[in-house]
Amino acid sequence: MRALLSNRNFLLLLVGQTVSSLGTWVNFVGLNLYVYDLFGSGTVLGAFLTARMLPAIFFGPIGGMLSDRYPPRLVMIVCDALRTILVLGFVTTRSLWQFFILGVALSAIDKIFLAASGAFVPSIVPREGLLEANAASRMSHSIVSMIGPAVGGLLVSACSYRWVFILDALTFVVSVGSLCLMIVPDEATTPRSVMAPWEGIVVVASFFRCRRALAYLVVVRMIDALGSGAYNTAMPVFSRSLVPGVSAVYGWLVGAWALGEFVGAWATRRVSRLCPGESTLFAVAVTLMACAMAGMFHCQTASTALVLVFLSGIGDGLSNVLFNTTLMNESPAELRGRVFGSTIAMLYTTVAIGMALSGAFLDRISLRLTTDIASAFIVIGVAVGYALMSKRPRTEGGSCG
Repeated sequence: MRALLSNRNFLLLLVGQTVSSLGTWVNFVGLNLYVYDLFGSGTVLGAFLTARMLPAIFFGPIGGMLSDRYPPRLVMIVCDALRTILVLGFVTTRSLWQFFILGVALSAIDKIFLAASGAFVPSIVPREGLLEANAASRMSHSIVSMIGPAVGGLLVSACSYRWVFILDALTFVVSVGSLCLMIVPDEATTPRSVMAPWEGIVVVASFFRCRRALAYLVVVRMIDALGSGAYNTAMPVFSRSLVPGVSAVYGWLVGAWALGEFVGAWATRRVSRLCPGESTLFAVAVTLMACAMAGMFHCQTASTALVLVFLSGIGDGLSNVLFNTTLMNESPAELRGRVFGSTIAMLYTTVAIGMALSGAFLDRISLRLTTDIASAFIVIGVAVGYALMSKRPRTEGGSCG
């Protein structure tokens, strides 16, 4: 960690992303409340949230393609500059269709930025420091996800929605400044992809096919995302039944999960020394997350629910750090953006599917049965995938070289 703290470029990136993430969480609360207050419709709010998830399907891969063709830092700077302008658009608009256009455009650029960021980190952090770098990023994300919603709520109550958007825009300016202050001398000489979009799809598919251990992580992550969609849908409903009349319970559960994620990210390097193989630890972490979440939805008291959601967060923090680190280590520089972009598209799509399916299930069967099915789906997927991956060693050489 000491070497990481002396890495000027990574510290600038971490500061910029932490500040901009804080603004994004503040905006998330403020914008959703603003849409509901302005248009007075839960249907409109639901459609707005759904529309903002759709860009991940297309713009994750587009972001990966751009990051392979141009320096990822340049792509990130342009994204933050555009996000500054788009966020300020919410200050003046009152039209429903303009809200949808701004929201979808902002979400699309978010996904391009994520793909570029995943491609950029290995160029400023040595291979042996990637685990700690991803852990630090995840810890930062966990802290911000605990603080941001509260700040957003306070800002709306004390000031106005206008200041929510102005603050978010300023955080993107800080991120642009941090990126511009970096010194990355080999950016211009890094090999850039000249493949057409359809060629990139074929190459990425071949890349995963030839790396079975990595493909296992991606598939399990998608199964995890599908189940997590169910958890995201069920948790607000569960919190209402856990302590009737106390809306803050939902916030407590989210906060406990974020705290657990922070602990899991912090402990990743220490735990990885005790567990042989990253794939094994990843399987254990995802299983811990699913089992703890399943238990939480059966709790009768808030205290036990908070403990279990905290344990679930630990598993999620561990699996996130391990997954991102493995993806960065395994992806060649000239293909890294496309790999991250494709992965972002797959994960966000499966989360959306999980939310849609669980919503339909919640209307027909009990909440606990819905979440039990989601948890069982994750655990079985992890076990079957791990068994298949262990029997088939990763192919080397030939067309997979």
